[in-house]
Amino acid sequence: MKISFQTRIVLFFSALFLSVQLITLFCAYKISYDNALKQLGQNLVYAEAVFNQLLTERGERIASETRILVADFGFRTTVSTGDSKTIASALENLTLRIRGKRAFYVALSGEIVADTAGRYQGTAFMFPAALVEAERHGKAVVFGRLDGELCEWAIVPVLAPIPIGWVVVAIAIDPQRTEHLRQLSALPIEVSMIEQAAGQTEMLTSTLPVKMQKLLSAGLLSANATKTGALNIMALDGIKLITQQQQLPSASSERPIVALLQIDFAEALAPYWLMLYVALALMVFGLIVILFGSIVIARKIAQPLQALAGASERMMDGQFDLPLPVTSQDELGRMAKTFNHAAQLATQMHELKQKDQTRREMVATVSHDLRNPLTALHAFLETLQLKAGSLPAQEQQRFLEVALRQSEKVNRLAQELFELAKLECDESCLNIEPFCIAELMQDVAQKFQLSAKQKMVRLVVPVQQGLPTITADIGLIERLLSNLIDNAIRNTPCGGEVRLDAWSINNGIKVSVKDTGIGIPADYLPTLFDWESPLSHRARADAGGFGLVIVAKIISLHGGSISVDSTLGQGSEFCFELPLAAAIELKA
Repeated sequence: MKISFQTRIVLFFSALFLSVQLITLFCAYKISYDNALKQLGQNLVYAEAVFNQLLTERGERIASETRILVADFGFRTTVSTGDSKTIASALENLTLRIRGKRAFYVALSGEIVADTAGRYQGTAFMFPAALVEAERHGKAVVFGRLDGELCEWAIVPVLAPIPIGWVVVAIAIDPQRTEHLRQLSALPIEVSMIEQAAGQTEMLTSTLPVKMQKLLSAGLLSANATKTGALNIMALDGIKLITQQQQLPSASSERPIVALLQIDFAEALAPYWLMLYVALALMVFGLIVILFGSIVIARKIAQPLQALAGASERMMDGQFDLPLPVTSQDELGRMAKTFNHAAQLATQMHELKQKDQTRREMVATVSHDLRNPLTALHAFLETLQLKAGSLPAQEQQRFLEVALRQSEKVNRLAQELFELAKLECDESCLNIEPFCIAELMQDVAQKFQLSAKQKMVRLVVPVQQGLPTITADIGLIERLLSNLIDNAIRNTPCGGEVRLDAWSINNGIKVSVKDTGIGIPADYLPTLFDWESPLSHRARADAGGFGLVIVAKIISLHGGSISVDSTLGQGSEFCFELPLAAAIELKA
């Protein structure tokens, strides 16, 4: 399929713009995506710190308050009695004061001495490692399950002054802490608490919907999370979650508890997607603008080039008279001017070539036309020279008359050739002056009255009144009329008539030379004014033959036109038009 130059320009600019825009859009997306992940990571780190503080601050506060309360002499005295009911009563009072959920007193042996719920007396404490941690650091705040419910444990030793046991307070996890965390975060954070044990995970609490909780548990088991920088991206049922795990201080090392912070990836990137859509819309708008701009630019470039191509093709076909329009002053305008100048040079070269060809043909033809009378003249003169003593005087006179006629032919041909060459010369100029065409017609006709009477032909020139003055070369116009009248008289039989007439037309004068002669064959009319026409060849055999060629050249130099209307046996009419008083340019 052939694609035009204009279409190729539009496609090129569109493809270039689209490629740049796509690369820019991809880079913007990549940068925005990386920045978004980085920002999400920072937000999760901040949320993790806030959550850790929210989650443990109550346990730390209760542990501190419990240490103060158990240091009381009365409380130490109570626990020293060993009576479980008395100790449980003291623990109940302590729990109410610190707003705990449940309290235990654990002996140094690890056995639960008292339980405010009265369920675990006499049994071993379920988190012995936490007791060791409390003894080492003076207190411990850990997370563990109590009756299947996740609790925060505050453990402090009872000193008297050496440890005699431990007071353990269970604190219920407040759901308001999670809501508080979500309010503090600029992102939609979800929080899940998970217990891991023996390759299994159990969801303890979560802000996710129930369906998502199940999917999250299954996802954690299948380990389908991918790590991106400091973030984990987990796909759950087509939903991507960005997760951040926080290991909580667990009451049991065998059953660690993890806090999992999740952010919906699509929801978190919603603001960035909006920016991407805006960029995409701007790219489409820019593409439309660049398309229209490309079309305008392509037309501005392609149209002059198409015109140049068309002009070049016309020049190859020989048409040199259709210059390119110069519509601008830029490089395209300069190209059009240069091409027009080249076309003018080509026209001149073509005209010179035609003139040279015409000159060659004319020289060859004229050489042939001159050869016949010169040969005859030479033959008769040579005969007179050789037989001058033997030829009678009458025969010598006849030979001289024939030689004289042949010399007249040569002289006439030479004179017409001289006139034609003078008219053809580029340096010839017209002697322009105003004159009355009617007076000139009368003067020229007067010169031919004698020859017309000798041939018994009437030469009629009506008196013209009111003809305007024309501006032309009076000598050349006289020569033009002389040639036409002479041809008309010579080709009109006895008793015939030659009539000259003139009348005004728009911006000019029209002159007619009409005869009742033998007429001109229709086949000769198209090339009648060409020097190589058959009629010219025949006329040159009788001397002359360039008269009509000279007539046509004179008319051309004056910017006029000539036409002929002829019928065999009835006569011919030559009509030519001349402008009135306009500037006449020389036409070579």
